Amino acid sequence: MGNRGGRGLNKSEDINRKVIDYSSLEELLGYRFSNKGLLETALTHTTYAYEHRPGVEHNERLEFVGDGILDFVIADVLYNRKSKRDEGYLSKTRALIVCETTLAAEARILGIGDYLRLGKGEAGTSGRDKASNLANAMEAIFAAVYLDGGFSAAQEVILTLLHDSIETALSGKVIFDYKSKILELAQLKGDTHQIEFLIVEESGPVHDRSYTAALMLDDRELSRGVGQSKKLAEQAAAKAGYREWTNRLS
Repeated sequence: MGNRGGRGLNKSEDINRKVIDYSSLEELLGYRFSNKGLLETALTHTTYAYEHRPGVEHNERLEFVGDGILDFVIADVLYNRKSKRDEGYLSKTRALIVCETTLAAEARILGIGDYLRLGKGEAGTSGRDKASNLANAMEAIFAAVYLDGGFSAAQEVILTLLHDSIETALSGKVIFDYKSKILELAQLKGDTHQIEFLIVEESGPVHDRSYTAALMLDDRELSRGVGQSKKLAEQAAAKAGYREWTNRLS
């Protein structure tokens, strides 16, 4: 794999120019593309494609394929390494590994945001660090590797990049439901607290909505979280609140 400290492009470079050197990114991915156009498409957001019509393809079709490949690769690992666990456990564990948060975090390590081709509006509203854009690009990249080099190549890239996330999930160190854990803390040793989740902000277009949830502890805000649905935002707020609360207790 080489150095994982994704340096991306120099900020002074024009990401939307016609010729981009992807060699540093390929080194971090651990894969060299024969067809560089596949990688370029994987990094092309819909907003850029719409601004440069016709002739520019965006990454949504690749994302669709990559999502399926990623699900299968992780399911295969879990099935073989957790042979005594039931379908419910396998599904929850896979969901933790392939979630937007995990993929976006890996994309940030690789510096994917610096390579994204975005429309002017998307680029001007922190689109390069938006979790949904980064996670979608990762799935599209997995598909691009598959189409360029076959399933084994895609499988190797996925298992290498997500190795730490897979091992953490398999070790049982990842909590499935932070909202439940928060409720447990609220009743710890009979010291009951009032817990409430509030959606305090909504932003973005209908097809790419973002929600911000606040976790209220005894009518005072403990933490906030952001997600692409209200439930995900509440879980993010619960996760942040759980860490804050347990730090206070320790």
